[in-house]
Amino acid sequence: MRNGKKVLLVLGAIAALEDIIVRAKKDYYVIVTDNVVGSPAKKFADEAWMLSIDDVDGIVQKCREEGVDGVMNFCVDPGQKPYQQICEKLGVPCVAGFEQFDILTNKDKFKACCKQYGIATIPEYALDSETDLDALQYPVMIKPVDSRASKGLTICHSREEVRPAIDFALGFSKRKKVIAERYMGGCPEVQIKYVACDGEIFLTSTCDWFTYFKEDGTRVYVDLIHYPSNLTNEYLATTNARVIHMLKSIGIRNGAVALTALYENGEFHFFDPALRMGGAQDWRIVRAVCGIDISDMLINFAMTGSMGDVNEIRKIDGAFAKKHSCLQYFNLYTGTVGKITGIEEASKLPHVSGYLQCHEAGDTIKGYGTTDNIAMRFILTCDTLDELIDTMKKTIVCIRIENTEGENMLCPPHDPESLRG
Repeated sequence: MRNGKKVLLVLGAIAALEDIIVRAKKDYYVIVTDNVVGSPAKKFADEAWMLSIDDVDGIVQKCREEGVDGVMNFCVDPGQKPYQQICEKLGVPCVAGFEQFDILTNKDKFKACCKQYGIATIPEYALDSETDLDALQYPVMIKPVDSRASKGLTICHSREEVRPAIDFALGFSKRKKVIAERYMGGCPEVQIKYVACDGEIFLTSTCDWFTYFKEDGTRVYVDLIHYPSNLTNEYLATTNARVIHMLKSIGIRNGAVALTALYENGEFHFFDPALRMGGAQDWRIVRAVCGIDISDMLINFAMTGSMGDVNEIRKIDGAFAKKHSCLQYFNLYTGTVGKITGIEEASKLPHVSGYLQCHEAGDTIKGYGTTDNIAMRFILTCDTLDELIDTMKKTIVCIRIENTEGENMLCPPHDPESLRG
């Protein structure tokens, strides 16, 4: 106990956790940990440690010394496996066991699981000494089996590009294993999320992902996530029941699950799993629509071993589709940020329920294709599609970002009118 409150340890201190930490502090003494100096969420916690989330034994020892009552990894990708290990060693509640985290943090094991339950995945190619690289159907995607945030990915258009891509991907893989898949560029990308409570699994959102590419084809990053997905009804009719059956069969009983798929010829081809909430703060959209906060449920689980009243949680199932919402991204070209204006003005617009600023003046963007290209994202929740499109246009007018030479550094935002189909 600290100051009369039980103690919650949060793994990671990224900016996306600020809202969660502030809410958790109302009931608990909150400690955050990572080994990054100046992590943005540390200033919101009651206490901060300089222990890497990978330092399982160090964290366990510190937790015992400091009387930590519960641990949670909310949305930090590399925190998923350490979270399970820390909880197991401490004997505190964990949303799942080793097997579940092993399947939902390794792309190859996840794909094998999907195939077992009749769920489509992206076609893949073997990469071994017997592989005839000339026989591959280019372009192909080379990526680590266990990396996140688009790190280590390369699109190869010829055999000459494969070996450098493999070496690049291996640099981001703890397991030192890569996977080669057919590149399905141009196919709609859909993310589906669930929350589990005592073995019951509820659909919390579906959304369409849109990505910005430079004129030379370079992928910058996601520039819009739109809720609900235009493919929601088809997903519910063809795939939802099978996915829920798979999740139940592998032992998912509590927690949040995120799955990503590409849609082609009437099938959802899954490729990216996670046993955590989304780092883009999409739980705030769910909260704005139906009043149920998934992060609150996970806080409750960490401290009590219960997600809450399943009858209350059941209200979350599909409720997100009642409104039109989005995560509107503002992405950056390479360079050093000189000046950012318009955030306060945009944040006060009707239907803007929040925002997350990821960079400030003085930050340098060195490459493309990762979360480092995100300057900020706004959370918009509206009653109608027209209302959403109008709000997106207004935020675009507000935001201006210049580099240190006074030049525009902002990539063209996603065209709101494209949502009309």
